[in-house]
Amino acid sequence: MTQAVTHILSEFEHLSDAERRELRRAIVERVPMSSDLTDDDYTALAAASFRALDEEEDAQRA
Repeated sequence: MTQAVTHILSEFEHLSDAERRELRRAIVERVPMSSDLTDDDYTALAAASFRALDEEEDAQRA
């Protein structure tokens, strides 16, 4: 991972939940979906999304 990407991810950790949603929307709007992602990339993204949803559900039950 490049230093630039590492820096961006580090800054992402400091954002509020609302800011994170805003950033995700902005990225989706600006970055075209292209064929440079592999099936493994999509599998990893889906797995991460499901983990996040599970964590949200667990937090709501606590």
